[in-house]
Amino acid sequence: MPGSVPGGSDAGSPPAAVPLTIVWFRDDLRVTDHPALSAAREAGAVVGLWIREVRDAQGRGPRPLGGATRWWAHRSLAVLAAELEELGIPLLFAAGPAGAVLPAVAEHLQATAVTWSRRYAPASRALDAHLKDELRAAGLAVHSHPGSLLVEPWEIATGSGGHYQVFTPFWKAAAELPVGVPLPAPASQGPPADLAERVEGARWAGIAVTLDELGLLDQDPRWWEGTIARHWEPGCVAAGSALAGLEEAVTGYSTARDVPGDEHGTSRLSPRLRFGELSPRQLVHAVNAHPELGAPQNEDRRAWVRQLYWREFAWHLTYHCPPLERTPLRPEFESFPWEPDEGALRAWQRGRTGVPLVDAGMRQLWQSGWMHNRVRLVVGSFLAKNLLQPWWEGEQWFWDTLVDADEANNPVSWQWVAGCGADAAPYFRVFNPETQRQRFDPDGAYVRRWVPEAVEPLSGYPEPIVDVKESRRRALDAYAAMKDAAS
Repeated sequence: MPGSVPGGSDAGSPPAAVPLTIVWFRDDLRVTDHPALSAAREAGAVVGLWIREVRDAQGRGPRPLGGATRWWAHRSLAVLAAELEELGIPLLFAAGPAGAVLPAVAEHLQATAVTWSRRYAPASRALDAHLKDELRAAGLAVHSHPGSLLVEPWEIATGSGGHYQVFTPFWKAAAELPVGVPLPAPASQGPPADLAERVEGARWAGIAVTLDELGLLDQDPRWWEGTIARHWEPGCVAAGSALAGLEEAVTGYSTARDVPGDEHGTSRLSPRLRFGELSPRQLVHAVNAHPELGAPQNEDRRAWVRQLYWREFAWHLTYHCPPLERTPLRPEFESFPWEPDEGALRAWQRGRTGVPLVDAGMRQLWQSGWMHNRVRLVVGSFLAKNLLQPWWEGEQWFWDTLVDADEANNPVSWQWVAGCGADAAPYFRVFNPETQRQRFDPDGAYVRRWVPEAVEPLSGYPEPIVDVKESRRRALDAYAAMKDAAS
């Protein structure tokens, strides 16, 4: 990954003759329903920029991408670059702390404005606020726009004026707010005559690099092509095709969504939302526009849209709370008696626990970069409660292996299943993986696909590494010990 960022052009460079706006793309890799991009195009010429960010010395910036999300970002950025090129907009790539990269790019391109879609995690918000002040002091206009949420975190509050900590009342309040109509892609427009020269100059100066030089595919690309790439086609073009097929994905969702062996039971749009290849406004508008699904009493639509608002709830919490990837929202869990065990953690990560549904989920994750939501609950409960492994170890593993891992849903969901988060599953609720398998995979289709040796005699499938019933009792004892210590 490239390191330091050289300085920009000479201080005496003449101002640009035509207003030029840099659109700083982050987790919004699309051209449709992109308020920041549309506003920039209305103002004049546009250059896109995507930075492989590292946090600065003050800890400002986003959490570095995991392995699976780096792969997705690489592929999605290639598609975005082609889509922007058709609009007459070049897309530059750079790497390093954004606080150094963005001012250097703006100076070299002689930009007059910078715009971006808002971010909500604390460290990213701190960086964006710092950059706004720095860029404005340098004479640039700077604007941020909504784009990744249906509801801005400050737009709703409880009756006492605080933030919501329970999902259902949040959902009821948030769903009352209107959802705007998605914006079309901006019109194509020829760039200024000298823009290509300025862009190429940024590359020659070492400020910008090629997509390949970002190093997002730092693992052997053959690994990705043999696993995750067989299951996904990243990019806003494929996302548009998925949006067109939304009716089929939502029909029957209220019942099929809990059946992991049903490949059509979920829409599998989570990575599209995570990277902003689709906006949530596009999804809500599409499902509401359908004559049958859009009916208020339609249970499939209601169940599906409810999941969008769980995502909103996670970002609501992330905005209002301290960093959640290690800090439990319920402070008593700071003293929970976890029993770290490298061997148990490794067996869980590799799908070698001897518990078929758990192993099927973990192998689906390893091979495809995704896991069915029902199974996510089961494997999370098994790690934190049956194995008593710290929940953040599971959160970090998901962060590195899920194509849809983001800074809100990943830690918030892990805290929920571990019992230490907002609106959390009670600690005494321990998902029994065998009961869950009998209920949601009764014919064994899911387990048979991902762990065929678990259903084959004389296959050498391992014995369970823990007794499910006994380990549940240990979990409850540990919870009681924590409560006693806190009292």
